[in-house]
Amino acid sequence: MAKTVTELASELGYTRQYIQKIIKQLPANKKPKKVGNKYKISLQNEAVIKNVIAKSKTKTQTEKTTILHNELSAKDSYIHHLEQENSYLQQQLERSQQLLDHEQQLHLADQKRITQLEKPDTNNQNTKTQADTQQQDDQPKKGFFERLFGK
Repeated sequence: MAKTVTELASELGYTRQYIQKIIKQLPANKKPKKVGNKYKISLQNEAVIKNVIAKSKTKTQTEKTTILHNELSAKDSYIHHLEQENSYLQQQLERSQQLLDHEQQLHLADQKRITQLEKPDTNNQNTKTQADTQQQDDQPKKGFFERLFGK
């Protein structure tokens, strides 16, 4: 039983134009007979067309698989790169924290030294002030005019 291109296309689930494209690509001895403006597709021609469609599906699937594999390997390498960068940044952060801790310890030690150095100075200043006061007390008191005119 011969079918038309439209019938075969609806049966296979493809468009009429796609089936006609496949027919044009077939060698002359495998092309279906044309009656008027319509192809009459025999069972043998139908088998050949189905075979071509199956091969194109396989080729398309292989191409898609290859593309997906390439994308996957690219993403894997990018993930590996990001993991290395993350590790490097964590090491830098740890080093920065160590340096900050060391700096804070040095600052604290400096503050303690400054505090220790200031304490004796205040004692010395108090001692000097007391010594000056004692010297003034030891000297006889002068009157206002004596201090003013220096006699």
